Order: sequence, then C-alpha cells, then structure tokens
Amino acid sequence: MAKTFYYDSIGLIDSTLDDGTFSSTSFSSGSNNITGENNIVDHSISNAVTGFGRDESIKISTSLGSCDFIALYFTSAETSNLSFNHGVASNIFTQIIELSTDFTAGWNVFTFSDTGNKTDWYLNSTSGTIDGLTEIIFGTTLAFEINPDLGISESEKFGTDVNTSIGGVQYGVKRHEPIKTTTLTFSSISSTFKSSLQAMQDEIQDYKKFIYSEDGTTGPFHYVRLGKPIDFKEVSVNRFSCTINLVEQLS
Repeated sequence: MAKTFYYDSIGLIDSTLDDGTFSSTSFSSGSNNITGENNIVDHSISNAVTGFGRDESIKISTSLGSCDFIALYFTSAETSNLSFNHGVASNIFTQIIELSTDFTAGWNVFTFSDTGNKTDWYLNSTSGTIDGLTEIIFGTTLAFEINPDLGISESEKFGTDVNTSIGGVQYGVKRHEPIKTTTLTFSSISSTFKSSLQAMQDEIQDYKKFIYSEDGTTGPFHYVRLGKPIDFKEVSVNRFSCTINLVEQLS
C-alpha cells in the first residue's frame, strides 16, 4: 500500500466534548464514570481517558466536515470493542464503523467511505471498559501518488545539553529522548497531489500533529508535525518537485 498521511481536517483540538450513555442509536448526556475525556483530543498521547465503560459514549462536536478514517492510540493492548458514529439529528446517530478488532499498543488506523459533512461524532464502548486510550484523530486520508523518488533521509536531534565546567570538564543534561526528523523528497509530482498537500498544509500548518504511515493502514505509524513549510518548485508544465520535513513527536 502507499505511504499515507492521516490528519485532522475538522478541528478536533477546538471541539466540544460531552460524555454520557447510549441505547440503540440515541445518546443521553449525563453523569457517569468517564473522566478525562478531553485527553483524547489534546494533541498528546500521554494521558488516557478513564472509566470508559460498556454502553457509555463520548460525543465530539466539531466544525462542519467529513472524514474517511479514524486513528486511536492505546498505551497497551485492548480487547474491548468500540464503535464510531456520526450524528443524524440531535443526539441521534448512525454507525460509521464497528471497531471490533483487538487493538494493539500504539496507533490503530481504520478507513471507510467518506461520511459527508457532519458536526457530531460519537465514540461508543460496546463490549466492556476501555483502558489506555489516550488520543484519537479523524479527518482526511492523503495517500501518496508516488513514493519519494529522490529518497527519504532521516536524522536525530539529541535531547542533551552539553556544558563545560570552569576546569574544562564536560557534562551533559538529558532533557528528552532523541527526536527523529524525516525528509521526503519528490522530483516530480502532479498538480493534483500538490493541491492535496497544500490543502493539508493549510489545515495543519506546524500546529496540528498528524500520522505518517510507511504503508497505509498497516504502518509503521509515526506521530509527527510539519517541521517547516513544504517547498514546491515547478519543474515542467503542471509537474512539481517538493520536500516534506516531518518531526517525530515524543508525546
């Protein structure tokens, strides 16, 4: 499968969340055991939602938009099931996809047909308590039309400050783990792919984190930001070269 970007195109970080229960296709807001539901859209894979039990639901209200994938990050393997749904009326939903496979630690990505423009989305626990869910992303899938033909380069930025004492002794202070930077370079892409990359860049800039997959829905998956604006250059009529800089995110 093609290398792919999965990114939030409907403003998840600015969304409004509500928790409650569901029965059949109806959501009821109210007091229950779910806590920390905002953790799943806070641009961090560090903190998990807790108390997300069977027949409970998290409602996510966004700006008007469509999606064709959902990605979920778990800190450990999970065997309870979830379903992802979109609203059709006030607190009434219909199912997009049943996420009935066992979840693995890390990113789990599922694709489906484009939903069309919606504003309300529901993540429902259908078989048991969900543990270790720290982040979700849904929005637009951007599959590469070709692989980077001028290559993929990788480098690491060490998270260590090296200081020198008055006596000339060097010592290091480790602030964080090394951060990997990946550079994808294309010699000739179509105007269509260029437009898709520009649309993604306009949406995420260097603000929103997103997922880079080395092989479609099978991964490996990398949680990244754009390191700098994508550099496009016209090399022939309606053909462009470009360089994409990705910075791995530690949390």
